Amino acid sequence: MQHTFRLLALALVLLLALPGAGMAATDPNGLSPSADMTFLPHLAGLRNKVYKNQLGQKKSLSEAIVLRGSEIADGRATIQPGGLFYVSETSHDAAPFRRDPFLLLGEHAYLVGLKTAKLAFTDVALAKGDRTPLGDSGYRLWFDYSTDHFDKPYGEFAVISPSGGFPLEFPISTTHAKREEVRDIHLKEGLNPQLDKFYLDNIYYFGASKYVARKVGFDDAEFESIEFPSITEATFSMQRPITLEVRQEDYRFYLNKRIYAFRRPDGFLVRVTDFSGGRVYAEKLVKPTTAQEYKTRMDEQDKYNLTIPELDIRVEIIVDPSFLKDSDFVPWSTSKAHGFSSGNFSFVVYRDLVTVKNGQAWPLDARYNVVLEPNLETGMLHRVLLENNEPITLDNDHDSYEGPVKYSDVCNRHAFKVVANGFDKDVVRNLYVRDYYFMRTDNMVMWPKEGNRSLDFFLGSSPVLEPIIERSFLTRLADASYGTVTEESKFTSYPKEISDASFYEPDHTAPFVPRLKGLMRKLSRNRKDERLLSAEAIVIRGSYVDYRNNRIVIPPAGLCYTSRNARNIRTLAGESFFLLGKRAYLTTFTSGTFVRKDFDLDFWKNQPMGDGNLMYWQDELLGVRNKALRYTGMSYLDDRPVASLSLMKYSGNRWGSHFYLAQGLDQSEEAGNRYYFPEVFSEGGTYIQPEYIGSNYVKIKEFGTPSLQSISYTYKKPKAETLGAGDTAKLGKFTLRCDGVDAEAGTVALSLLDKSGKVVAAKVVGPLNAEAERLLPQDMVVARRMQFKVGSILAEMDVKDAFKDGKANLWTYTGIQELERDTPFEFDPRFVVRPDVCGHCYQLNEVLLDNPEPIILDKDHPAYDGPRNDKGEPLFRIVVDSFDGEMVQAWHLETEYKGEVEKTDNLAFRPRNNVDVLVGVNGTIEGFLRLSMLPRLGFMDHWRVGSKAPHDKLSGSVNTGGSAHIRR
Repeated sequence: MQHTFRLLALALVLLLALPGAGMAATDPNGLSPSADMTFLPHLAGLRNKVYKNQLGQKKSLSEAIVLRGSEIADGRATIQPGGLFYVSETSHDAAPFRRDPFLLLGEHAYLVGLKTAKLAFTDVALAKGDRTPLGDSGYRLWFDYSTDHFDKPYGEFAVISPSGGFPLEFPISTTHAKREEVRDIHLKEGLNPQLDKFYLDNIYYFGASKYVARKVGFDDAEFESIEFPSITEATFSMQRPITLEVRQEDYRFYLNKRIYAFRRPDGFLVRVTDFSGGRVYAEKLVKPTTAQEYKTRMDEQDKYNLTIPELDIRVEIIVDPSFLKDSDFVPWSTSKAHGFSSGNFSFVVYRDLVTVKNGQAWPLDARYNVVLEPNLETGMLHRVLLENNEPITLDNDHDSYEGPVKYSDVCNRHAFKVVANGFDKDVVRNLYVRDYYFMRTDNMVMWPKEGNRSLDFFLGSSPVLEPIIERSFLTRLADASYGTVTEESKFTSYPKEISDASFYEPDHTAPFVPRLKGLMRKLSRNRKDERLLSAEAIVIRGSYVDYRNNRIVIPPAGLCYTSRNARNIRTLAGESFFLLGKRAYLTTFTSGTFVRKDFDLDFWKNQPMGDGNLMYWQDELLGVRNKALRYTGMSYLDDRPVASLSLMKYSGNRWGSHFYLAQGLDQSEEAGNRYYFPEVFSEGGTYIQPEYIGSNYVKIKEFGTPSLQSISYTYKKPKAETLGAGDTAKLGKFTLRCDGVDAEAGTVALSLLDKSGKVVAAKVVGPLNAEAERLLPQDMVVARRMQFKVGSILAEMDVKDAFKDGKANLWTYTGIQELERDTPFEFDPRFVVRPDVCGHCYQLNEVLLDNPEPIILDKDHPAYDGPRNDKGEPLFRIVVDSFDGEMVQAWHLETEYKGEVEKTDNLAFRPRNNVDVLVGVNGTIEGFLRLSMLPRLGFMDHWRVGSKAPHDKLSGSVNTGGSAHIRR
């Protein structure tokens, strides 16, 4: 436990040292709460609802309360303006003329109007790790990290909204080939040589946003311009609208008023009068509203409504379907509704209108300002924030602060109250929030004896939590304070049957075991003295209980051993990775570009069969067990389809960000388009040239991505040698002789002699010149020129410092072994080798070992050994302790480490219908955890207050050590 506390302290120190993490700031907008903030998923007054809009599209609505950037000193807590805020969020966006629902402090409202603009910033400079403010907008530009290809830098950035949310991290470079150059690629279908260019543009387009980089380096960057949409004003209706049939040249009564409709060639002249018709309040030509999105433009919106502020009404004319009239229960539940084939014109009268302005006070409470956050792709409303506009001070004498006043049909009242007391110097021991139902949270100081050093918390289940805790979610999920969190399975009447788990992800409720002795996770340094994290992990996916036959089945590719580093593993650099618990050194790799042409990609859906199980059939494979392409998301920008494609790795993880493609969006000023996406995609060694982009399928003209065929490695540490002409060195059973050194040409002549002195092989290694340095270390052909490999031994040039005083600096390897894709593992043929690359380059990204045949666990075979090493020793063992033929009630994994058997907790503390699990922490595990981050964090709190919750603190969080980075 003492060791765990030390790891916890180290993890928190590292997280708190990051810019914007856990530190108070004058302007906390765009910054995250402290890394050790309290998270509680539920409070009665914070709603999570799914409603349909006028077109039948589902909208997931959520609310949360966030406190960030607080400081405690001398028994007093200080919260800066913008540190305490309420946030309401909708899935994707909310736009006018769709009757999109929204939540405002617990009240069900409808968005009816928006005023939009564009923010532009020029000459933005920042250093790696910075979250640089963009003027006084509340937005920040984040330089997350940088890496290289061909020793040239590129970086990952994000534009962070005031709430701390961001849609994605975007890659950008100023030193590599441009996006449009992929049109010049013409390769045959199948496996091709590596591309000699790395394609990554200096401009990133994201619908309504555009980011132009001037210079991206390893440690700093400068942007020529940053442009994204903003919302200046939003109008909501706090009541469900009233719908009236339109009668031409006649009127309908609305309460004590008449609404006339006089037909005109381009719409209706709408007139609103008093009850008798004698007094005209307002009249205007109004066009009927249909589903075309261009009508949400600023220069179009006014044509489709009549708003009368003094009467507090807004009148629109819509087309309602002839069936289920006046109801939101229409057939469309997902995707885009293009209107109705038949129906009737109707007035829609919105009332109880509330107009809020960005940066201005909330109408009912001047202590809080309104922040309107758009979807950075569409420019429409995504979030509404209400944040404090004055400093807040809390101490034992003044221990509460009221939230903003909410609208109510009964009585307007404060939406919540933050209460903090029990201050003792620089800690607080009691912190809770009470809502407008007079319900309160638990004490958010989980360990009152120790106290919290800040008031920071996140209360609610809004998706904005995910980007907010980007840098601390792994530490949270790895918290061992309550043991291994195990969620009960949902049992059905039919067993799940999966024939092959390739490209599958584990069950989203699979237990996560962050640390198991025997699985290695350590730092090392390469020849450039760069710190590299290497980690092993275990994944079981697609498993199920076959209760008809009283057995547990792990399908082919279901049991995966995975080993990877924090980035790709490079040759000519002395870089290593772990293989079955032992450190291995990469020596060579064989890879190429796999190309497919002229194929159709269906829109991807998880379609349940009659038994409730999911069926996948739309994946398009890119080579055998290499990668798969999925059309996973589709949206519209001014009615043009935007395809969101995902490149799935064999492990089941998505590589990189989504690929956004659209056609027909001209970015010239003359075209007047407010959105733009490129028509081709390129990122590193992956490119897509589409022929047609539709709402239901994409026709791909050409697609290429890296593919790795084999690697070689050794468990023996490489040895440095410096040889001049005539010098020799021992190399395995042979003698390595230097026959000549030409530093000017960049070559070294080497020969290999047997015991009798006979030359058995010879090679001139190099040349290491400017052309070679331009392509190293990623180019396989050039890398091989720097190496002299004969059987299981190898000598290579030190490309970092090749020559000194007329001699050549070399590195030698012995005991080299081969790993070839889709072949049985040498020491355990029950498992097959699956080396993998990412989509950027051609070097090793991950080593996978998985089962080619199903694994059966039952009463007679309750255990199964994982992959064995050269000594025949398994790395781990699966043990089923209790299984009644239908429910797994107890099982665990165990390893042998330093002569001791190490076991996990019971991974079925609550009954399970599978043995899916995530063990260890590396990039593959992190990617899977991201898919279920919010529900996992929520269930951890349910677990905390349940029967597993101890009375005293058991341990701190497990230090994940800085996980391998998987981009959003």
